[in-house]
Amino acid sequence: MAGEPSYVSIDEVQRAQIEEFARASPGWQVLPHENIPLVFPETFRAKIDSAVAIVSGTPSGVTILVFNALRVEPKADAIDHEPFGIVVLQSGASTGGMFLHHGDWEGRTEQPPPGFWDITIASGVGNYFYTNPPSGTTSGPLETLLRGHANAFAAVAERLQERTKVIAAPKAREARIEE
Repeated sequence: MAGEPSYVSIDEVQRAQIEEFARASPGWQVLPHENIPLVFPETFRAKIDSAVAIVSGTPSGVTILVFNALRVEPKADAIDHEPFGIVVLQSGASTGGMFLHHGDWEGRTEQPPPGFWDITIASGVGNYFYTNPPSGTTSGPLETLLRGHANAFAAVAERLQERTKVIAAPKAREARIEE
């Protein structure tokens, strides 16, 4: 399993924000730029168009929450997935989470759609994929999660599972569907 994990601590404001997202029903939703969680540093947030929040329960009652940020890479003419994942127990979010950098899952790097760079140059990074979702919808059950996001979730969940023994296999494993 490739990818470079970096584990970070979260503060109380970030923890409250994460716990609010974790209360959602299992599924996914596209987040506009302004709703990307504060766990993403401001300098990094400036490069993020939008993110997909993925919430999945486990048989043990633990929630795995992944925010898969869509990072704009103009030099590479690409959009890269940059996920952050965290475990949320019934007592609340854990005190830290994990960014997974440079993953190798299928769908991690995407070519932007036609017209993307014109809009980005004119208005800056932010909300293209929120207002123009690739699947035509901005939320849904885990079974409808696009392959790249499902694979990002699975890669993060596996790393969290290795590090945190309380997690049973996440339900989103079945979410790997064809685009």
